[in-house]
Amino acid sequence: MLKNQKGQAIVEAALTAPIIVFFLLTILWFGRVMLSWQQITTAARYGTDLIANTPFSKTYIENDIRDYLCSDNTIGRILDPNKLKITVEIKDFPKMDFTISIKELDQFFKSIAGSFEIFGSMLSMQDNISFVEITYQYEFPSILNIIGKDSFELKARSEVLSGTGSAGTKKRE
Repeated sequence: MLKNQKGQAIVEAALTAPIIVFFLLTILWFGRVMLSWQQITTAARYGTDLIANTPFSKTYIENDIRDYLCSDNTIGRILDPNKLKITVEIKDFPKMDFTISIKELDQFFKSIAGSFEIFGSMLSMQDNISFVEITYQYEFPSILNIIGKDSFELKARSEVLSGTGSAGTKKRE
């Protein structure tokens, strides 16, 4: 009777080991995906910091972000530059001035009471936002090809929240 129990334990181990290995590899794969997503999110934020605080050109910022993600000096995971798409949009427009007089304040409340023109102008400002958008094509492991797709996109977008466009209209190359 003891011989049968020893054989049962070996069979159970042989059946559960592949499942445990599969779960461990899945956890590692999702960890890599999250690390890549965090890297492109950080790079997008870095790009908008460059837009807001430096006079660098669009090309310079794109190359700097690509170097940040794909060079041998990268801390973390080095991404494949062929799977990376970087979009940098720099919109320069004058800084907003929020000083207001009593007369202007009175006119403002009258315009709100009469119509909602102010909201239309705020919505049109969305076209003037500077941003950095990074897309990385990530491939599924071969075991997950059963779902019908072989890859998906990780996306990160960061906008210049101050609404000031960039540090200046004169760009350095």
